Amino acid sequence: MADRPAPAHCLSVDVEDYRQILSLRHRRDPGPLSPALERDMERVLEVLCLADVKATFFVTGTVAEARPDLLRRWAALGHEIGCHGHDHTPVWAMAPEALRAELSRTRRAVENASGQPAAGYRAPVFSIRWDTLWALDVVAECGFEYDSSVMPVRNRRYGVDGFDPAPRRYRLPSGLSLVEMPLTVARAWGRLVPVAGGGYFRLFSYGRIRRAAAECGRLGRPFVLYCHPYEFSPDPVDWTDLAGGRLGRLRARLECFKTNLGRTKVPGIVAGLAREFRFGPLGPVARQVRDHGTESILGTPR
Repeated sequence: MADRPAPAHCLSVDVEDYRQILSLRHRRDPGPLSPALERDMERVLEVLCLADVKATFFVTGTVAEARPDLLRRWAALGHEIGCHGHDHTPVWAMAPEALRAELSRTRRAVENASGQPAAGYRAPVFSIRWDTLWALDVVAECGFEYDSSVMPVRNRRYGVDGFDPAPRRYRLPSGLSLVEMPLTVARAWGRLVPVAGGGYFRLFSYGRIRRAAAECGRLGRPFVLYCHPYEFSPDPVDWTDLAGGRLGRLRARLECFKTNLGRTKVPGIVAGLAREFRFGPLGPVARQVRDHGTESILGTPR
């Protein structure tokens, strides 16, 4: 991978077991890894193989500890392996000491399983916001070269409104440096929305997403795309059995509806973009930014 030129655009997969996450939320016991995760990741690998593209897999510690053989295989196929927290706990739910301990544990598990250094980190739920920017210092202290957690939008749950959408190397309050690789956003309906993953990605037409990628190319900025294994599954996502009580089940049905809406379009969109544009993992682009970009001072919370 080091011999290849840095890709123009970046493709990433947040490798998490949604059933474990929901079990932890409702029962406080994550239980075993779902067999569906491996099946869904096989479909991800098939799409990437047919498009001849490598990606960054941001993997949770629970997946790394339960199935190190999967990480070894993904790394052997040439994919970059990064960290996605241990059990998908958002950064805003942790103190700095807890985050430091979690990152150390997750990085150790991911590196032991994959046999390669974990250079990148992505916070669960893109939970690095203006009020949690302190987490970037912890990420750098734990030895990561880059972060890809910032969504430069205004959103009810996540987002750093006004953050520079271009990848940059930042000087942090601790004096350490870290490259930030923000997720791509585009203007729609008069505001910035996440166009490179999630609900908007599933609802927008291929043409709209393609135009956003082409615009990034014209600006000399990578289109940072993300997706999830369950979006490649032929079966609908259903976690209503994990919710307790009538209200909990109603909320779970609503979440399942939102999660499944447009989900079956994702493999085709990813494959189409990979055929039309030059995609690859985030690491080479982040290193290019680190080595050749100018350093900025990280802004203060608003």
